[in-house]
Amino acid sequence: MWLTLGLLALLLVGCDNIFMPKHRVLVDAISAPGYVPKLSGTSYRLVAKKSVVTNVQAQVPVIKACIDAALAGKGMFEPPSTVAPEIFIEVAYGVDATPRVEAAARETFLQLSARSNPTRATEKGVGPELWDIRVAVLGVAGRIETAMPLLATVAADYMGTDTKLETRVEIPQKSPAVESVRETAIKTLEGEAAGKPGAEAAARAQVEPVRTK
Repeated sequence: MWLTLGLLALLLVGCDNIFMPKHRVLVDAISAPGYVPKLSGTSYRLVAKKSVVTNVQAQVPVIKACIDAALAGKGMFEPPSTVAPEIFIEVAYGVDATPRVEAAARETFLQLSARSNPTRATEKGVGPELWDIRVAVLGVAGRIETAMPLLATVAADYMGTDTKLETRVEIPQKSPAVESVRETAIKTLEGEAAGKPGAEAAARAQVEPVRTK
């Protein structure tokens, strides 16, 4: 009797897991040989790879807010502009614009590349690359910003690791981690727009949950 009930419970859990809607995220991560990641307590500064992002129509503050939220979840922080960070993180993002690729197969991606800061610069790092992570989701319906809470969350989980090859991971559509990043980003945007009519609604609209085709 107890064995039967136990098997039934396992089957029910398994079914819930199988039928739970999920996002499939592609992850490609690499780290420097011998590098041991230290995330908690590490200071960083985000810098854009302008050659990659200048032709992409996106709300940069939204993307930054999502990345900051995901990194904060790992115990990292951005110091004041006059203080040198321990690492610089170059940010690239975009959408695959290959003409013949169907919309459902187009990648929306986020790439983060970390460099050390041996010269204690405050604006740009010239040290060796520590790690590089590219995450992508297929067939995003709507603006690129909607994918950022998901992509930033997954990227933060793989910082400093080496996947060897591109790996596909499944993230529940109602993932608490992704929702936490989204809500933190919304609060940041609300704070930046404090005093403006409709600030809360505008922030939530900018970081609405991602939908895929």
